[in-house]
Amino acid sequence: MMIIKMINSLFANFCILVTFLFLSGMLSKKYTVIGRSSSRASSIVIGLLFGLFGMILMEYSFPVGPGIYANLRHLTIVIVSAYIGWLPAIICAAVLAVSRVLIYGLVDTSVSAFVSLVLIGLCCSWISVLRWSRMRKVMAGNLISMAICLAGFIFTLKDLKIIMEFFPLQLGVTLAAGLAVYYVAEYIQRSNDLYAQLEVRAATDYLTNLNNLHQFHRHLDTEMARAERHGESLSLLLIDIDHFKNINDTYGHPAGDAVLKQLARRLCNHSRSYDIVSRNGGEEFTILLPDCPLYQAQKAGERIRSAVENDRFLLPSGIKIHLTVSIGAASYPENIQDADGDLLSQYADKALYAAKNSGRNKVCAADTYFEG
Repeated sequence: MMIIKMINSLFANFCILVTFLFLSGMLSKKYTVIGRSSSRASSIVIGLLFGLFGMILMEYSFPVGPGIYANLRHLTIVIVSAYIGWLPAIICAAVLAVSRVLIYGLVDTSVSAFVSLVLIGLCCSWISVLRWSRMRKVMAGNLISMAICLAGFIFTLKDLKIIMEFFPLQLGVTLAAGLAVYYVAEYIQRSNDLYAQLEVRAATDYLTNLNNLHQFHRHLDTEMARAERHGESLSLLLIDIDHFKNINDTYGHPAGDAVLKQLARRLCNHSRSYDIVSRNGGEEFTILLPDCPLYQAQKAGERIRSAVENDRFLLPSGIKIHLTVSIGAASYPENIQDADGDLLSQYADKALYAAKNSGRNKVCAADTYFEG
């Protein structure tokens, strides 16, 4: 009967642990935490979260001796050390150690459990910095944790016969649970990685790694709303490569792709860190300039135009060519009164056509050629 109750208790621990991993996986999908380098603040929060979860597992413990309980709480330390790092493992272990004393009182068994949990945290933290696979870290951390627990049982109970009545079963269940939890965590990890890749692909131009057209419109709507809310200017530069078709026809499409990639880098290099550079398709690029009035946008456009004109672009064949760009600039609220991103794009597009129709290789502002 005792064995069945113990198995039921550990199985309940396992089910709760898996449920928590799925919930934390959903959070990490949103905040991109699991399996990635985390800030110190997020590591602290994760450590506290896993520590609190370990406390929940203690509520479903099975008593195996006076003041001694069997559960899977140490797996929270093992998992967080293998997938996040040493800091959250230390914090998780500290939370569990302190809570063990607070919940069960300052008695010998609590002190023994306190020391065991601290040692588990230190060992798992050391394992987390080793260049091992995550599976190896989980299995090693689990084995070391159980060895520390066994030493604690021997120190507290001082009766090897009693310990051997439950510990082999606990060890077997714990190792099996640790392996199962590892595969669940890996499934969550890979799913989140795939989700992150899809998000990047959905928002990024495949050739230049700039924002694509869809992401440009999202940023345009966001920045327009922010400009209206804070009473700031928002400018838009619409950039088009002059005679780009001639490059493809003369040197081939790989040469055209090389030019697009190099121009994308130059646009980023000649923009402010918070400007938003996108490729809207073909040879057309855009730059959103938050908190930038029209005259400053014109200066920025002229700086880009001059840099492109005075530079040379390397083709795959080794040939270096010159090219020029035409740029149209428009600004809110100078060209449009309503915070309408589509209307701002229309004004910038008209300014771009004015630049092309008046000789190319120039910057034209919307208000120079037509009134709002």
